[in-house]
Amino acid sequence: MNKQKILSGLSVVCLIGLVSPAFADDSKTVMKGWDENGVWELNANGETDPVSSAQFYYEMRWQGGQYARNYRHQMLTGDFTCDGVLDRIAGWVDLDNPDGPFFALLFVTNHGAKDHSEIRYIPFKQSEQFALCVFDETAPPVLSWQENSTEYMAEVMGDADMCNFAIRVDDFMCDAPQFFYSEKPDENGDHWMFFRN
Repeated sequence: MNKQKILSGLSVVCLIGLVSPAFADDSKTVMKGWDENGVWELNANGETDPVSSAQFYYEMRWQGGQYARNYRHQMLTGDFTCDGVLDRIAGWVDLDNPDGPFFALLFVTNHGAKDHSEIRYIPFKQSEQFALCVFDETAPPVLSWQENSTEYMAEVMGDADMCNFAIRVDDFMCDAPQFFYSEKPDENGDHWMFFRN
């Protein structure tokens, strides 16, 4: 008897919460999301939305597979494309590939008011330039970022106008692979450019 009263009381509270103006959406709020062309729409005030958690995890599942979210992943949130809008980047050790473990690196941005994501799978092979040196189950590579000077971008990267933030992956055994965002994509259409000292 008491359980029935408690459950019916909770139902009433839930219904009140759903219809209460305090919980209702503002009628002036413009709905946001992907349009019919797969392009992320602008906010009502003409600014680009930052990458949300929901958008990011959707891309993580789409790009990395249905189990990607289950892996212990690291996430960076910040303006890594130099457009004033927050981006999200995550890295995790992907054990699903039959060719061995890879470090997956997912970049999600809304640069230029367009949803864009790219993923890179970095192998653990000392013999390759685009690789990490050692796979250690107890210590995954560390994801971080660094801000570089305009002089560094001009002299080392060859482009002073390129966004000066590098996304680094450190296994602390060899030089860290770095990725820079470029407004101009390469021949594959990728905006995140690989670099290593």
